[in-house]
Amino acid sequence: MTSEERQEARYQRRKAKRQRNRQARSDAVGTLDEVFSFHNMFWAGKKCCNGVRWKQSTQNFELHLFSGTAKRRRQILDGTWKPAKTVHFTLRERGKVRPIDAPHINDRQIHKVLSERVLIPLYGPGMIYDNGASQKGKGLQFHYKRLKKHLRSLYRRYGTAAGLALADYHGFFPNANREMILERHRRLILDPRIREIADKVVNSAPGAIGMPLGVEPSQMEMVALPSTIDNYMACQTKAEGTGHYMDDYHFGAENCDTAREILGTLIKLSEAERLEVNPEKCKVATIGQPFRFCKAKFQVLPSGRIITHGSRDGMKRARRKMRYFKRQVDAGTKTVRDVELWLAGQVAYYEKFDDHGRVLHLNRIFYAMFVRSENNVQNHQGRGHRGNDRGPQLHQADGKRVPGPVPGGGGAGGGPHGGAL
Repeated sequence: MTSEERQEARYQRRKAKRQRNRQARSDAVGTLDEVFSFHNMFWAGKKCCNGVRWKQSTQNFELHLFSGTAKRRRQILDGTWKPAKTVHFTLRERGKVRPIDAPHINDRQIHKVLSERVLIPLYGPGMIYDNGASQKGKGLQFHYKRLKKHLRSLYRRYGTAAGLALADYHGFFPNANREMILERHRRLILDPRIREIADKVVNSAPGAIGMPLGVEPSQMEMVALPSTIDNYMACQTKAEGTGHYMDDYHFGAENCDTAREILGTLIKLSEAERLEVNPEKCKVATIGQPFRFCKAKFQVLPSGRIITHGSRDGMKRARRKMRYFKRQVDAGTKTVRDVELWLAGQVAYYEKFDDHGRVLHLNRIFYAMFVRSENNVQNHQGRGHRGNDRGPQLHQADGKRVPGPVPGGGGAGGGPHGGAL
């Protein structure tokens, strides 16, 4: 047997093993009756109501959840279910306008079962570990920790001269090729009845190309779409610390020249998969230079310490909102306690980074606007510490004081509670 024949035989054995693994995962998912059982659909419907029970449509849905689930399950098993039209609207999120196509809650119930019982078990084994978007147990903070781990590894091996390549896809959702997604259905979803449901969800998206924002299966489809590229970059190139969060990529390398080669490989692979890389957001630099990834700023100091900062645009929005809330409080349409609860979310975001100064800044603005200016110092209750389940506590009892001036007059410690939340 020649070397070419032995190579072909090894390839056929690997191909047959991969197919057996796909079949085993598909068998573990179950049949259409098992996936869309009444139990699975009922509890998926209950999850769809979380956080939106104030809507009239949600209340009607939950009121008739037993009978409605039985009706929709019968349609699924009979093959007569069709996705309804979505509600289209635009949303400005962190300064960026995003078109949203929201499905009706009746369809969301089926979408959730499809995502949790079919797409996640079948797509998950093919994704790299550092692909953390929209996955249980992961998320953005998980990816920040992984990126810092990769930066520390690069620093130990190459110092601050190590190269880092950043890339971003252009129109990731709007320009997605549906034929690639349907071909992946044929390869991974081996039950034809389940595959028919998944194809209906993809084909029901408005327009001829692209996947809609606001649809749960669409989110999972797009998270796993570049998995072929991820695995090639992690296993077949010199990239160290390959990471992928939705449409944002980062690759580490020995130096900047190697990082540029890796970035060129990514662009070629993306073109083959019909994904467009945005050249304006591609960057190659050393890890010693500050860079931004998913709105956060990272910098590796010469000592090896990694400094992270949250989005600076969030500070602008927070100050603008507090001025708006001040007018609402003066008009009597909002209470100081409402503003304080809103501020807790802003502060919690920056507490995850090296942004202690920004936390103090937000607290001082709140104190100057809503506490000192209202002569409400004696009655003010500041936020308790994180993890303190006693609720809001007076800072005098906690023994915490924040130094520095308070906007609006006086020092931060001028009030009986230290001048900070």
